[in-house]
Amino acid sequence: MKSPISRFTVSGNSMTPTLHSGQDVLSINWFVNPKVGDIVVIKKSGKEMVKRIQKVEDGKVFVVGDNPSESIDSRSFGPVNMEDVVGKVIYSLDQIPCPNCGSPVIGVYGRKDAICRNCGFKLVCCGE
Repeated sequence: MKSPISRFTVSGNSMTPTLHSGQDVLSINWFVNPKVGDIVVIKKSGKEMVKRIQKVEDGKVFVVGDNPSESIDSRSFGPVNMEDVVGKVIYSLDQIPCPNCGSPVIGVYGRKDAICRNCGFKLVCCGE
């Protein structure tokens, strides 16, 4: 059985500018409805990769990197079976320093808030 949450480290520049090489992300591994635009972790040829879903059809996803010139993705290896999708990226270690202690914060995709991984200080933007 899959663990519900996994941590991965982005390798390479295929997801720049959204994610950077060496950046840690968390994925939720028990999701069932992938959508276009979701950032996911896939397993391809024994290697985990972080990519964005561009198309979903017939139990497969077509994934691409945000930096097409440096991405090996579905344009070269074709659509990915859903069983090879490890999980949906839900958190990333952001580059924004915590105003309370200066450590990096963990941000939630699609929202404008974040939590400091060091002191727990919550940053909130726009009343969300």
